[in-house]
Amino acid sequence: MRSRQILRITFLLLFFSAANASAENSTEIYKRGARLAKSGKIDEAILIFKDVIAQNPYYSLGHYGLGKAYLFKKGMLYEAVRHLKLSVQLDRRFAGGYFYLGLAYYLYRKYPYAINAFDRAYRIDSNYIESILNIALIYEKMEKYVKAAQYFEMYKNIKRRRREGRLF
Repeated sequence: MRSRQILRITFLLLFFSAANASAENSTEIYKRGARLAKSGKIDEAILIFKDVIAQNPYYSLGHYGLGKAYLFKKGMLYEAVRHLKLSVQLDRRFAGGYFYLGLAYYLYRKYPYAINAFDRAYRIDSNYIESILNIALIYEKMEKYVKAAQYFEMYKNIKRRRREGRLF
């Protein structure tokens, strides 16, 4: 009985240390891919992000990086949505993932989905103020001018309060 407990504990320690090492390796690889993407080497970045996902399919940033990179590739919008959606499913509090998912949905002309994603990004992190502006622009595109005006006004008020140093 005691030896079984020791075996279980040993197994759990090995399992969690391997998972942790994988996350560390995935993070370093992700950072390399992000640097490549920022320097305009999208095709190379895509290969790196695919490698990250191959190593750890449950790593939110890997899917985020790949989805974002696909936004820059013609004809890859469906894949961008798929990976950005996976990213936020794996990390429900990832505002950046929701923001770019909103952008992907917008480009895909799935406007209600884009509005929901942008709204979620702003609710998670109010630094994503551009989400409010994007929602206004989408409502305008949908010819829902009253809603568009409400969001434009909200955006304007938030910007003014931030300039004045007021939070509320």
